[in-house]
Amino acid sequence: MKKYWQLLLIAGIIVVTFTVHYIQVVNAKTKEYDFTFEKISGDDKYIDSLVFETSYEYGIGYNSLLISKDESTLIDSTTLNLREPIMFQRLIDEHESFMRGKALIANNFFEDDTKLIYVKEPEEGWKVKEGNTYSYEIHVLDKVKDEKTSFTIESQLENRYNWVFYNDITVVGNELKLITKQVDNDGSEKLYHVIIDMKKQQLLSETLLEEATTDEATRKSIDSYNSYSYLSHEKYHVYSINSFDLNSPEQDLISHQFRALNTETNEITDIQIPEGLEQNLQSIEVDDNYLVIAYSTKEEIVIYRYNIGQQRWLEPITEPYPVKMLYPELNSTIALNGKFYVMTEVNNDFVLKIFDIEQGTLLYEGILINNNNVQQKYSIRITDVYELKE
Repeated sequence: MKKYWQLLLIAGIIVVTFTVHYIQVVNAKTKEYDFTFEKISGDDKYIDSLVFETSYEYGIGYNSLLISKDESTLIDSTTLNLREPIMFQRLIDEHESFMRGKALIANNFFEDDTKLIYVKEPEEGWKVKEGNTYSYEIHVLDKVKDEKTSFTIESQLENRYNWVFYNDITVVGNELKLITKQVDNDGSEKLYHVIIDMKKQQLLSETLLEEATTDEATRKSIDSYNSYSYLSHEKYHVYSINSFDLNSPEQDLISHQFRALNTETNEITDIQIPEGLEQNLQSIEVDDNYLVIAYSTKEEIVIYRYNIGQQRWLEPITEPYPVKMLYPELNSTIALNGKFYVMTEVNNDFVLKIFDIEQGTLLYEGILINNNNVQQKYSIRITDVYELKE
């Protein structure tokens, strides 16, 4: 009987079946790309079932690797930009007819146990002028009945803009909720909260959340921080309005104003950043009820955790480096399912640390071992995390 491996996205409860049917394995026998993790401290159980999707760079070369504790697999090195992202391979396999023709952009999808929803970005978006509008094209798959429905709703907004896209999609009851961003060719941005009644197929509201404009002295922008690869419901959508000084050579940051939108109640709350942290925003992640901000100094990693529901900051986590760092940088960070994953480069080695976000404890620390036949300078970054189920 053919053996299947199942990958459960840590980001949610949707099981991803992972087999050679999904990816093209290259040079599997040559061990040309052979990496494993070796424990420094903590419990191996926190990494035993993990698979990390990574980007691997060496010289002018670039590859995508899957790395677990004991082995690594090279993914389609020659046509990396043409292959489907791993997070979509299960959807394509299980719902081939529904997925046909869909743009593989995570922010355009929502999925739970009973339905899969895709919202198409408006094709007319690039040419909308003031007084004109566009439409929301919505495709729904009932996974229980295996039935597809589609409908189109015209927006009531009549703004001029150059580009429109979705920052987030979720469903609360019968309401489809979109976080929609409009960008004009003058650099201005608008963030809207759009609510659609899926049962009645009616537009309920299009609420302007924020507007960012640019003048001679200041440039403003809007950034969102929720995980790109999370397709299920998220209670909070965290974003910031950023101001930059155009009169400074480096366009220095003037301010970050963070806010959290409760997608269930539609309420917005301000998040006050602790003094001194605003200039150290190397990593900003959102996981469920927590905003996690981290940065590195030459001596240590510092992690701040904000409980969004309780509107309070927890005590910062500090994790010292074994040696003083010449170039302090967080190589990659991911916050998923209550864990915060941090990869750093220490003396040409790559070290993985796994923290419990709520408890603030270090669960695992391990070094990435390079078992390759050819030794060369390389860089490796984590792009996604999966839990392996056999």
